[in-house]
Amino acid sequence: MYQLWHKYNLVLEVSEGTVVVKDKSKLPFDLRHYENITYEHWLDWLKRRISTISRTYMNQLYKQRRLGRGHVEVINDSSAISIVDLFWVTTPHLKHTWDLLQVLRDQNLATVRASLEGILDTEEMLKIMKEGTDDHTSVLTIKGAFPKSVYKGFILKKGDNAEYEVSAYKLGYKLGFNVAKAEEYENGSVACELFTNDSLALTHALEFLYPFNPPTTKDIYVKALERVNNTPLQPQLEQLFIFNYLLSNFDFHGENFGFLYDTETFEIVSVAPAYDFNSAYDVYGEVSAYDARKSIFRDFAQI
Repeated sequence: MYQLWHKYNLVLEVSEGTVVVKDKSKLPFDLRHYENITYEHWLDWLKRRISTISRTYMNQLYKQRRLGRGHVEVINDSSAISIVDLFWVTTPHLKHTWDLLQVLRDQNLATVRASLEGILDTEEMLKIMKEGTDDHTSVLTIKGAFPKSVYKGFILKKGDNAEYEVSAYKLGYKLGFNVAKAEEYENGSVACELFTNDSLALTHALEFLYPFNPPTTKDIYVKALERVNNTPLQPQLEQLFIFNYLLSNFDFHGENFGFLYDTETFEIVSVAPAYDFNSAYDVYGEVSAYDARKSIFRDFAQI
């Protein structure tokens, strides 16, 4: 049996291929579209929840934490907790609770070194295991191809043009755009400040629009406005799209922008600050980058 919780609230139970919804008001946005949530819908959500090990930095993290290669191992390790929301998954044999999952969460430098530098600090991890210290991480659910980790309220990035996060923030701040704060960190890393907390969570546009998967920028924009049903969000969306176009961010897709919502009422509060600019400034000089940027502008101009 699996149980999906939202902080202290039991949301649904999965047993023998059957899904029973316990609290419909706390369902993830990408499961709300279904009149009846099936076991396949649940597995699809769980698969999207947990990051793929095909990413080199994720594979190093699995090795560091001595995990297997499936969602069962991730649930056993950290209950699929995330940096962006309050959902977590458990099974009857685990002793995890929401309060327990917060103990030493994202404070393990050995995990940071494994993700960002590929350093497997076996001695540090053995010390943690020997002492029986509770050690959970949300990195196992973090998204993206570029190396990153999480530490004390910040997403840490290194290499692969991570420094563009800082320049994007400074430029956006000067121009009056809402951009996630980023600053230089130690050892050539960049620290991007988290804008989610216990009262404010993020749903990626891909999750919010799921399972529709609009194919074009225009469709994403229009569908997003329809789903939030909140006219004041239109100027925020316009700013977000314009800023990503100005920075030639050809990696502007459904998981690289989203909406902030109240964790009690699940009401959409605002468009999330702009984030993820490793691929900005047309850094790779690819024709595909130009085509993507041109497509964003063409679609946006038609709105």
